[in-house]
Amino acid sequence: MQRNNKNTIYLFVFALFHFLTSIKSENSTVLNSEYPWLRLPPTPQLPYPHHGQYAQINDISIWYTIYGPENGAPVLFLHGGLSNSDYWGLQVQQLQSTYKCILMDSRAQGRSSSSSANITYDLMTSDVVSLLDYLGLSKVHLVGWSDGATIGLNLAMNYPDRLYSLFAFGAHYKSSSGNDASMPPVFAAYLKRTQAEYEAFNPNKPYEILFNDLLTMWVNYPNWTKVDFEKIPLDLPVWIVDGDHDEVVSREQPDTMASWIPQAGELILPRTGHFALIQESTMFTTSLEQFLAEVTNTTTCSNYRFICINNCSRISVDSFYTLVLIFMFRLMLEYAG
Repeated sequence: MQRNNKNTIYLFVFALFHFLTSIKSENSTVLNSEYPWLRLPPTPQLPYPHHGQYAQINDISIWYTIYGPENGAPVLFLHGGLSNSDYWGLQVQQLQSTYKCILMDSRAQGRSSSSSANITYDLMTSDVVSLLDYLGLSKVHLVGWSDGATIGLNLAMNYPDRLYSLFAFGAHYKSSSGNDASMPPVFAAYLKRTQAEYEAFNPNKPYEILFNDLLTMWVNYPNWTKVDFEKIPLDLPVWIVDGDHDEVVSREQPDTMASWIPQAGELILPRTGHFALIQESTMFTTSLEQFLAEVTNTTTCSNYRFICINNCSRISVDSFYTLVLIFMFRLMLEYAG
């Protein structure tokens, strides 16, 4: 009976996907709404010039590129499902002067190739480990969005020795995590956009195959419990981050994950959804900068102190006040400019 229910959900979403992607004009509300969480700003561009390369690993070609000083602290960015590394363009633009920014397109997505194997979080996690080996990197700070954040959690559980820290935005620990049975306009617009982007990179590969593969994974995985999260070492710095209007991940999920990781900070970004990295890029990047500044100057998490803001945000006390000052300063510069 459970399998039949999953098949019904699968067919419904697949049919809805075809209907939505056949629409010729994008909903103007998604581009111009007064509410940031209802917007889907244009896909950023990676800073110019960028020199994309391919690593032959796990029987596929993984596309990657690197910015920043060779001796900078290595930060690996993992994008969300169906998208590509370009979505990190605004963050890389800001961080590349300080950090060694490494970006990779996940298997079968963006500019990376696919194989006959079904896409799973475990398989994509093994791709990350293999790329780190290929690049000669023993450890990295990992910044993940959506599927990228879930891969980051998988690494923290099963390959913690490859991570200095984890900034996990929009992750989930169980399948079927959406907030609503209907598809929000912003996510429908995202599907349409990622189809166009995928077809530009892969003109001879049907987007529907990728969509079906990922949908199968999302319906079934992950299915972690508290026991799985107990494998994350207590000295690994972790922030669990989400938007307060995330239309993909229910609010219970970041709260639960943060409670299962004793040293974790939880940050809920106001007025943002599942696409906060482009909806409120200044706030998102400022938060990320503060996290990286903190973890690159702290050897353990044991001295972290946390603060709860209206039961919403949970970050270190020092980080919170610094974050407010930096964010206000950035806003003043933007308005002055």
